[in-house]
Parts: sequence; structure tokens; C-alpha cells
Amino acid sequence: MKKQIYAIIILVVFAFSTSSCLALSEEQRREYGILSSAVTFSSDKVIGEYGNAIPDDFSGDKFMELVRDKIPEDYYKALKKYSVDVKPKGTYYLLLVIDPKSKSIMLFDYSCTPKADGPVLLDPEKYDVNDIDKYDECKPR
Repeated sequence: MKKQIYAIIILVVFAFSTSSCLALSEEQRREYGILSSAVTFSSDKVIGEYGNAIPDDFSGDKFMELVRDKIPEDYYKALKKYSVDVKPKGTYYLLLVIDPKSKSIMLFDYSCTPKADGPVLLDPEKYDVNDIDKYDECKPR
């Protein structure tokens, strides 16, 4: 009986310790919130520049160049920490924020929606990053 109780206690302690490692710290959540806000704020600047005619050659580098002096400095710094990839879609674009170390998508956004569409880092189980197009609410149905 004592062995079973010790085993249960060990399992509970192990479960709590591993799940807390997977969760984001408050600081990480704050930084991620700034990143998400930066993406949303930047989208408004890009749409203000191009309207519904996103150039076919619009890229992550061109995105960063365009928003550099049009968004708050802390937003720009938040974006600079990561790799930004842009996929033009005609009247809108898909923006991907990628962790440079793990090469995994942290956040994605279709520019035609009011806020970031895919906060992957906050809820990784919710998003299939191998099929992001299924989250595209902008494409004609």
C-alpha cells in the first residue's frame, strides 16, 4: 500500500513538473502579446500602403522595411527577434512568424482579418501548421 502511495505521489509531482515546463512563463506571454500586437498593427500599415493590391514579390524583408518607421519601436524590435515570412495572396497576404532556432511557426496572420489568426505558441494543439491554408478566412468560397 505504501509503495502505491509513493508511486502516485511521484507520478503527480512528475506530471506537474513537466507540464509547468511546457507552459509559457508570464514574461514569455507578455512578449508574445507584444509580438501579436506588432503583427496586427503592422498589417494596418501594409494595407494602408497597398490597399487590396499586395505585390506578388512582397516578402518578409519588404514587410520589415515597410513597417520599420511606421510602427512603435518596441513592436519593431519584437518582430526583429524572429524570422518573418510573407506569402502574397493577391488582395491580402499570409504572414508567418518563425522561431529562428527551432524553425517552427509561432504565429500566423492573414492580413484581411482584424487580429492575428494563429497564436500557435499559446495553443499549439489547436493549429495544424502543416495545413495553414485551412485557416484562411480571406479566400473566396
